Amino acid sequence: MGDPTTSELTSAKIVVAGGYGAGKAAFVGSIADSDLMSCTMLPPDGAGLGDPASLEFGRVWLDPTLILYLFCTPQRPGLGWDDVARGAIGAVVLVNPRRPLDSVDAAGFFADRGVPFVLASHGESGRRHDLDGVRQAVTGGARVPVVHCDTRDRRLVKNTLVSLVEHAKASRVLCP
Repeated sequence: MGDPTTSELTSAKIVVAGGYGAGKAAFVGSIADSDLMSCTMLPPDGAGLGDPASLEFGRVWLDPTLILYLFCTPQRPGLGWDDVARGAIGAVVLVNPRRPLDSVDAAGFFADRGVPFVLASHGESGRRHDLDGVRQAVTGGARVPVVHCDTRDRRLVKNTLVSLVEHAKASRVLCP
């Protein structure tokens, strides 16, 4: 742990995405230091996108000098996603193994923008899913890390975040 009197505060932004009902709020809520915060994003005038979108976020202190800000994407792909992803070190794309195609748009969004991401296949604690099958269904087999994560289990959420940070660091080394 760093000494807060001699070290500068460092922060990192991570985006949590996935299909409708994928568990984004549960993921962030299980690790956040306080209750989730929520705000409303209004579509630009004349955009024809209909109702406003909700954005939820939380934060977690990893030590006295390092804080992660976790942002859930709005439900509708596209509306505000570029704003949410701007400045993020990476993303966690939650995948329901019973409905993996619901997460294809989210994975494609981050892949198209060069944002490192991991796929987190979620389900009940202790249940393992065919992670290679999930990767194939969502990314077409691209070399993206896939981890098992029950979004209600703080330990598994933490492991998922560690996997993402390691993948993001490796991506930056390989593709500066």
